[in-house]
Amino acid sequence: MPARLAPDRNRGLIIACGAIGDDERGTALLLRLVAIVGAQPRVLIVAASDGGEEPDTDFETTLYSAGAAEVHRQAIVARADCERRALLDACDHAHLVLLQADQPLRLSTLIGGTLLARAIRRRNADGMAVAGVGGGAALLCEHMLAHGTDGPTPRLGGASLAPGLGLTNRVVIDQGGHATDRLGRLLAALALNPFALGLGIDPDTAAVIGPDNALEVIGSGGVTVIDPAEMADSNAAELTPGAPIRITNLRLHALTGGTRYDLDFRRTLA
Repeated sequence: MPARLAPDRNRGLIIACGAIGDDERGTALLLRLVAIVGAQPRVLIVAASDGGEEPDTDFETTLYSAGAAEVHRQAIVARADCERRALLDACDHAHLVLLQADQPLRLSTLIGGTLLARAIRRRNADGMAVAGVGGGAALLCEHMLAHGTDGPTPRLGGASLAPGLGLTNRVVIDQGGHATDRLGRLLAALALNPFALGLGIDPDTAAVIGPDNALEVIGSGGVTVIDPAEMADSNAAELTPGAPIRITNLRLHALTGGTRYDLDFRRTLA
């Protein structure tokens, strides 16, 4: 469940981004994100690392060019890194924490249950924005879509769920591959968890969830919203692994930049 809010505070923004490219579209999205967070924000980038990757210096340079006052990058190699006082202090003073990963499970196994994970949840409840980029977007959810198979048809075992940070329990996020590849994974995940909405996010695009649980799409691509609230039938419990899943009476929305969607009442907003 999301962290408990103090009576006089609003939760900070939760921002799920597809992969951000090193081009004009990616730069435009970063400029917009910094503007949404506020003037001269302090940004903490938390990235999964295998110990050999180079820092994404262009990414940091773009954030500075967008108006960030400070950008601190921490490559997480081991869980012990998430207990370091310097990193926790940086989180306590940040206006935006940005989670970067190619694979969500890599980052979740490094930070899940650590002091850093608790600090991010607490600070978001106090008003700090948290963004997930690429695989980091899936980590924002209580039910994290860890991995799955490509293709438009949902299949039993085609989506694997794991615990995420739990900043929101409203959605399950898939930001990988092409839209048709994501569709089968999201449908398979929702067949197992019809409480949540499924979000499929294009590259250079973000779904910004405000404290009122209204989602706004920004960027150059689109966000697919799958609503299983009125699902009439599913045979997922009767199948063997790999078999196609029958799901009926779902609602699908294709949202583009500037569109707003109410996650509580499951409807678009003017």
